Amino acid sequence: MKKKKIIPESAPPPRLKQYEALIFITGAVTLSLEVLASRIMTPYFGVSLYIWAGILSITLIFLALGYQLGGQMSQRRGKEALPLFLLSAPLWAALSIVVAAAVYPVVFPWLSTANLILASFLGGTILLALPLVVLSAMNPLLIALGRDATSAGDGGAGRVFFISTVGSVAGVLLTAFLVIPYLTNFRALLGLSLGLGLLVGGMTLLNREIAAPGKKRLLCGCAVVLLLSGGLLAGQRSYFKLLAGMSDIGKNFEVLAEYTSVFGNIKVLTVYPEGEGRKPARAYLQDGIIQNMVTSDGVILDHTAFMMRLIEAYAPSAQKSLVLGMAAGMIPRYLQRQGQQVAAVEINPNSLQAAIEFFEFDPKGIEVHLEDARTFVRRHHHAYDLVVTDLFQGDCTPDYLLTIEFFLEVQACLRPGGAAIINTYFDPVNEIANDTIVATVSAVFPHVLELRSPSSAGLVSSACLVAADTPLSPEVAIALADSGAMPSKDYQTLKAARLVDRERLKNIRPVSDDHNIFSLLFAGSQLRYRSQFNKLPPNLLVN
Repeated sequence: MKKKKIIPESAPPPRLKQYEALIFITGAVTLSLEVLASRIMTPYFGVSLYIWAGILSITLIFLALGYQLGGQMSQRRGKEALPLFLLSAPLWAALSIVVAAAVYPVVFPWLSTANLILASFLGGTILLALPLVVLSAMNPLLIALGRDATSAGDGGAGRVFFISTVGSVAGVLLTAFLVIPYLTNFRALLGLSLGLGLLVGGMTLLNREIAAPGKKRLLCGCAVVLLLSGGLLAGQRSYFKLLAGMSDIGKNFEVLAEYTSVFGNIKVLTVYPEGEGRKPARAYLQDGIIQNMVTSDGVILDHTAFMMRLIEAYAPSAQKSLVLGMAAGMIPRYLQRQGQQVAAVEINPNSLQAAIEFFEFDPKGIEVHLEDARTFVRRHHHAYDLVVTDLFQGDCTPDYLLTIEFFLEVQACLRPGGAAIINTYFDPVNEIANDTIVATVSAVFPHVLELRSPSSAGLVSSACLVAADTPLSPEVAIALADSGAMPSKDYQTLKAARLVDRERLKNIRPVSDDHNIFSLLFAGSQLRYRSQFNKLPPNLLVN
């Protein structure tokens, strides 16, 4: 006699298992969308504490609304209608995702010219509102569907939320380690829409609980989603060309390459400046901000060239140098051409690839280390005559690379008589933040020189600190300013060089690892800094 298979009373019946699989996948999509939304919004609104607070609060608000909506629907509808609603929800989410993908490149540049905090809430709503509401509504619907089918006293609520939450964890991991490194955010969004459409189509064809008219509507919805998502994917290049035409300066930029990674989005551009006699340049754009630029005849532009002048002035006899943060590789290349032994540390492998492919960076003869700057400096004591910290990620330096402990590790890297040149920025309306970073560096180095670029109209401006254990003289910078032709901004910055007034900083508390408040101190400045760079063509800001 054949033995009967014993099924635990609490186990879901076979017909519910397909919906549990659906809940797992939609849970993954929910968190994948949140991660992608944060990266999509970065080139427009930045990565400040306020922006992250907005994204997280928006996510929780719309999840809560979805749970409430699902609960109300489960009470008002008969159980025979619930399978149709469970399969309709991912279709509505997919449709809203593809619409958001088409709309945000047009709307976000306009929003970014307004208040960035309010704009980030509106931007998050455009990307997340409908998908999160309809996907989270599925959990109460499935609980209601399984209430009489299992012996669980809670109608299987614990099991449903467990499956959905585990799916969310899987969504985060897959997005971080598989999606982001290999797909742009724009393509990843459309990929989610396509995936949901295909999933619902397959489950609809296999489902026996939904009547023919309902199946027909679902399959028609799947076809619409697949056509819109696939059409926008196929026509991406034409769409971006259309976006470029929406800006007066769109014709001045050409995207040569794009690199995606967990450390941010990098684009290499050709810039065709307006004005007779001005030469084309190649630019390194990271998360919507140009970090390096060099003309076709090799002239390095902007703040990078200024930092090279500082190296000439305050480390003229350096034999061995360390550069933390490589970007396009211009400073390590410059130091090598000066005959120095150079080590460069960069956390993003794509920076090295872009530097080699488009900025004539040759890693031969330069020690390139692909790792975090903090871990590298811990292992190298008294090894370098010069340390350059150029550790920008988008519109800020990560706060763990601004503490007393980090600068102590930088100091330990230096040989006697060595110097550190620290790239940063100052906000004329946020002197407390400016003074805090100066006080933090001054708590480690006995001699600190401040070089602040002149700020016009109260804008956030570039700045450098030169720090050493031996005396520094502002007269060296002033003499450099008088020594030859240079951009007026660099001239004014060098002429304004001054030693840090420690009396001014006596009431300013340096920042340490165990009380790191830089993300809060600089939140407003990051918003102001980002707003200064939101004048690029819309197609350049789409990752």
